[in-house]
Amino acid sequence: MTLVQRIAAAVALALASVSGTAVVMPQEAERIVITAGLYVLTPEMEGTRFEAYPDTGGIWTICTGHTGGVAAGDRATPEECAAYFQGDVREVLEFLWRRLTGPVSMLCKVAIADLGYNIGTPALGRSTLLRLANAGDQRGAAEQFMRWTFVGGKDCKVASSNCSGIVKRRAIQRELCMVGL
Repeated sequence: MTLVQRIAAAVALALASVSGTAVVMPQEAERIVITAGLYVLTPEMEGTRFEAYPDTGGIWTICTGHTGGVAAGDRATPEECAAYFQGDVREVLEFLWRRLTGPVSMLCKVAIADLGYNIGTPALGRSTLLRLANAGDQRGAAEQFMRWTFVGGKDCKVASSNCSGIVKRRAIQRELCMVGL
């Protein structure tokens, strides 16, 4: 089963668990479904490291892509990493509720949320990708993922840049956003 298939399965399972439930409000149901997708996609793409390291762009990072307040020499426990990840996902979802207003699919929302997790919500907020998604142009938004392949001035499509994982991640995000089109 490919990563995209695993994400789609997690989203479908979460959707099935909340659909028809009078207790769960639509926005909360959507939050649960997108979170399920992110909990498969994001750790797979970020990896988890318990000791701080400078990422490809030189940003001090720990756990599953957490960057807030991280410095050289920091260490974290699995429990701390889980808490960071939950908080970082919550922050991205709060951004989505405020800024993603267009009619795009649930899998596309997962892809956009993962992009926001990776590049930061300020950059996502200024993006053409978000503007196209908000205009209802899901295909156009999907094509924008492949424009986000630069890290710290390096073109990740160039092997010597040593950041090919970004290109793979963008291709997966694009594929998720294209499902059903």
